[in-house]
Parts: sequence; structure tokens; C-alpha cells
Amino acid sequence: MASTEPPALQAGKDYGELRRNSIGLPSALAMSLAYISPTIGVIFITALIASEAGIAAPFTFIVGTVGIAFMALTLAHFSTRVPSAGTFYTFISQGLGPSTGFVMGWLLFFAYGLQSPLNTNLFGSFVSGLIKSNFGVDIPWWVLMIFIIAFVGALAWWSIHRSMQLDLAFVVAEVTIVGALLILILVKGGAQGQVPQAWNPGNSPSGLSGIGLAFIFVVFAFFGFESSTTVAEEVRRPRRNLPIALVGSVLLTGIWFCFAMYAVIVGYGPGHVHALASASAPVTDLATRYIGHWYSIVVSLAAVSAQIAVLIAIHNANYRIFYALGRERMLPPILGQTHPRYRTPHMAIIAYSVVALALGLMFGLLWGPMAAFGDVGYFSSLGILPIYFLTNVALIAYMWRKARPEFSWLFHGVFPVIAMAIIGFGIYTSVHPLPAYPENFMPFFVIGWILIGVAWMLYLRRRNPRKLQMIGKIVFLDVEPAETVSASAEQPAPGPGHIPPTPG
Repeated sequence: MASTEPPALQAGKDYGELRRNSIGLPSALAMSLAYISPTIGVIFITALIASEAGIAAPFTFIVGTVGIAFMALTLAHFSTRVPSAGTFYTFISQGLGPSTGFVMGWLLFFAYGLQSPLNTNLFGSFVSGLIKSNFGVDIPWWVLMIFIIAFVGALAWWSIHRSMQLDLAFVVAEVTIVGALLILILVKGGAQGQVPQAWNPGNSPSGLSGIGLAFIFVVFAFFGFESSTTVAEEVRRPRRNLPIALVGSVLLTGIWFCFAMYAVIVGYGPGHVHALASASAPVTDLATRYIGHWYSIVVSLAAVSAQIAVLIAIHNANYRIFYALGRERMLPPILGQTHPRYRTPHMAIIAYSVVALALGLMFGLLWGPMAAFGDVGYFSSLGILPIYFLTNVALIAYMWRKARPEFSWLFHGVFPVIAMAIIGFGIYTSVHPLPAYPENFMPFFVIGWILIGVAWMLYLRRRNPRKLQMIGKIVFLDVEPAETVSASAEQPAPGPGHIPPTPG
């Protein structure tokens, strides 16, 4: 009887290989930190969170940090076992099967695909306004959008290593500039003194509903912490470095966000939270108030630096998502090619750049570039939350079914369940009650998108089951543990594209 196992895809023949061992731990950490973008979270998202949670906005960041930290632990466990540029959909495929992995890959394509349009709209609008106010030159936001997409694409085409070096430099500079202002605000006592009630969720004007609606924007602020997993095939010692990058980036930014949100509340004062909620750039306003107009310009430059950094990280992550989906035939196989000289996913770079530009222009023209930042951010977060939830389920299933001797009730049971509970709370409260237009139709669109993915999966299961079975099977392994090398010295070392045997 003929084997029903799908044929393995061969690196270099069926798809191109990314350059192995091209970046280290600092670059992997920079990938996650830059994607999260601590400065953008403070400068542009604090007003969105304060508009829902009021004075209790800092408490919302505590809840969010705990939930995302447990999520990071789940990804850390997965990344030590199945490092792959496919990230979430590979993990879910390994734990819950290729059918579920396919649908989540479809949803991941949606959630990640929106990250560039929302941030390129922010970049175009903010930089256009900055140039006009300081130099009197009117450059349309869409021209700047085209420029930044072309710039980050060219940089990524050339080298992932150089991209991440530039990202790390931007992150250090912007955090230093904004951090100095926030420390000064706390030292001076802000507008009305310290605000200890900011850590009490009871001070949210809408109760738990307000905390929940703010939580979606907290997720938005943390969005991309997992992006270091997309360079799993290019980072040195991925089993060691990826977990450090994942958990480290969440803890560092979580502490930063809690501190920064509290400092912003103190800066405005508890009696003026409504002014914070309606501010377009609250941190630049605080810079003018507490230091002077010249420092607001410095903060604005830090914001530009942050936007460039986050776009470099976003695009590099999305290029690799497109690449991974292409090599596993969820998208056209040509996207799974890599450049013969630079070993970067050049076809995926072209494809995602075109998609990002088209969506960015559409949302910017539809809602206005600045409004598109918040609206599309909510839209994208709705897409990623179900993926976060199912990844925790997948870890429990994977460890129980395929690595039971190593199953830990704490790390593979309790911690994923805590993450699921917090994420589930965020999902429920972000859609009940429904927010105002245009966010009110977005949950239904996400549900419709998932149903289309399910229908496509069922079609493939019936017409091409072998193709469906390949989903999430390309896993890249680093060197074997020292204790197993002698036992298998006569066997060739696993290389790129190796599909490990399924335990048990």
C-alpha cells in the first residue's frame, strides 16, 4: 500500500533557505522590542487607554503585562522545540493539528497584515505634520508612506543583521529621551501630586468594561513581542536565545509601560484625565509643559525614530510570515524563494510591500491617516487574541501528547491556563458591549474571516489532503544537545527543513 505521508519539502529545492546564524541575542531582542515599540506605546496609545480606563489606566498595564508574560512563556517553550519562521501557525499545527493550524495561519495573515498599514498611516500623518509645522513644507502623508515602505523593504532585502542593529540603536535613543521626561514629571510631582489611586481598578469610569476595552489597546501596545520567533531560522542558538528574547522583551516593556502610564497620569493630574484622553500626542504636550517647546521637538524626533524602528521590525516579521506561508503552499510558492546572494525572502518582501501599501492607502483615505492608527490597531488586535488563546491550548496538547515525560503541571498546565483566562477576559470585554463605529463591525468581520478560512481548510481536506498535512511541518533545528551527540555520531546532523519524528 502506498504511503499516505506527504512528501517532505527540501530546502534549496522546493523553497529557498534563509541565512542561518546571521543574528545573535541582541538582534533577536531588538526585533521584539522594536516591534512592541515602547515609545510609540507611550506617545500614541496612552490616550486610547486613558479614554477607556480613566485614572486606572496603569492598572490595566499590570493585567496586560501578566497575561502577555504568561503568553511569552508559552511561546518560549514552543520555540525551544519547534523553531520556525511560521511562528504561531506552526506551533498550533504541531499541537492541535494541521487543520487548526491552517485556519490560524489564515487569521495570522490577517492580524499581521494590518500592522504595517496602521503604522505607515501613523508615520505619514505624524511626519507630514511635523515637517509642515517646523519648516512650512507640505508633504502629503501618502508620499511619506511610499517612502518608508520602500526604505524598510530595501534594508530588509540587503541584511536582517543590519536591520536589527539599526532597530536597537533607535530603541535605546527613543527610550532615553522619553524616559528622562517621565522621570522629571514624577520628581516634580506632576500637576496634582502623586496618584496612588491609579493602581485601583475601581477607579475606572466604566468599571470592568472600561478595563476590558482598555485591555485591547494594551494588547495593541504589546503587539509584536513574539516577532523574534519569526527570525528563528536565522538566529544563533535559537533554543537558548529565543526564550530569552521573548520573556525579556515582555518584562522590560511591561515595567516600562506601567511606569510610563503612571507618569503620564501624574503629569496631567487625576482631574484632567479627559484632556489626556482627547490628546493627539500627550507626551509632546507634557514635554512643552515641564521642560519647554524645544524638548517637545526632541520628543517628536524620538517618535519618528520609534516609528521607523517599529516599521523595520513589523516588515521583517511579516516578510518571514509571507515567506513561511509561501513555502508551505498556503500562499503562492514563489514567496518561499530567497535571494541567491543575500539569502533574504526577497519575493515575500515585494509581495508584502505591495499589500501593505494598498491597505495603508485604503484605510488612510477611508478614515484619515491618524484615525486609521487606532481603528486598524483595534481591528488587528481582535485578530491576534484568538491566536494567543489557541497557542496556549496547543502547548498543553503538544506536551501531553508528544512529550509527556517532560510535561510539567506548572509550566505546561497552570501557566497556559492563566494566560488563557486573561486573554479570554480581553476577548469578551473588547466585544461586549460593542464599541462605537467603525469598531462595531470589526468583530463580525473577524468572525467572517475565520469562517472563510474554515471553508478553505475543508475544501483542501477534501481535494488535497496531502497539501494540508504539510502545514506547520517545516521545523528548523540547531545543533543537538551534547549528551546525544555521541549516541548519534554516525547519523547526519539535522539541517534546515528537517522534520523530526513525532514522539510517542
